[in-house]
Amino acid sequence: MSSLTSSKPKSWSKEQNEVWQCVEDHWDHLISGRVDDFLKYIHPEFLGFGHESPINIDRPWLNKWVGFWTKTTKIAICELRPVDIRIHDDIAIVQYFIFTIEKNDEGGKRVIRRYTMTWQKGKSPCPRRLACSPHRLSRRWE
Repeated sequence: MSSLTSSKPKSWSKEQNEVWQCVEDHWDHLISGRVDDFLKYIHPEFLGFGHESPINIDRPWLNKWVGFWTKTTKIAICELRPVDIRIHDDIAIVQYFIFTIEKNDEGGKRVIRRYTMTWQKGKSPCPRRLACSPHRLSRRWE
């Protein structure tokens, strides 16, 4: 059972709800360790900044490191909080916060991150992530 929870505005359009469902599914794959399913959401030309990397990352970087991270880090609690979703033709700009409690060999920590993601609608039921810009707001060791 996933530790992911989320809340969203009741006023969102059908398209905004569809995009948000994909964001929730995308994170659920990651925190549940389903790396291959998580990577299906990543566009082949993806470019962005990882929350642990000072330089930009791409799809090959994600292929390498996401599997390692999911094997060494467990997410005890994950809460997604949307800020906004703006849809322009087949592109969605998604802004949200993610609150997690993460456990690894170094112990446990609470992490709050802020994300801006760019998603492109595709032929599959969910869009694919084109770009990402996370920002860690706080990090405390528990």
